[in-house]
Amino acid sequence: ACRALVDELEWEIAQVDPRKTIQMGSFRINPDGSQSVVEVPYARSEAHLTELLERVCEKMKEYGEKVDPATHRKSYVRVISHDGTKMDLSGLKFDGDVTSSLKFA
Repeated sequence: ACRALVDELEWEIAQVDPRKTIQMGSFRINPDGSQSVVEVPYARSEAHLTELLERVCEKMKEYGEKVDPATHRKSYVRVISHDGTKMDLSGLKFDGDVTSSLKFA
């Protein structure tokens, strides 16, 4: 389940325009009247990552359980693509219990 979360976060981060920035820093005013504000890339900013983490669990509804027949090791794979293309769902166990348990894993 951890890899599925990381994959989902990486995909969401990649969707952000790399030129988009956000102001970070102290909002205190220095004695000379200036502020110590720095612009950082938005994609990996604390604000954006917090937003992503708040909604990533809902995305786990789009995953199913796949069991490797040789090793019997379970992994979680996307059953609904990000862009609507057809996906290979062979060997995939798509069960409501598995999907709902991923949301709370």
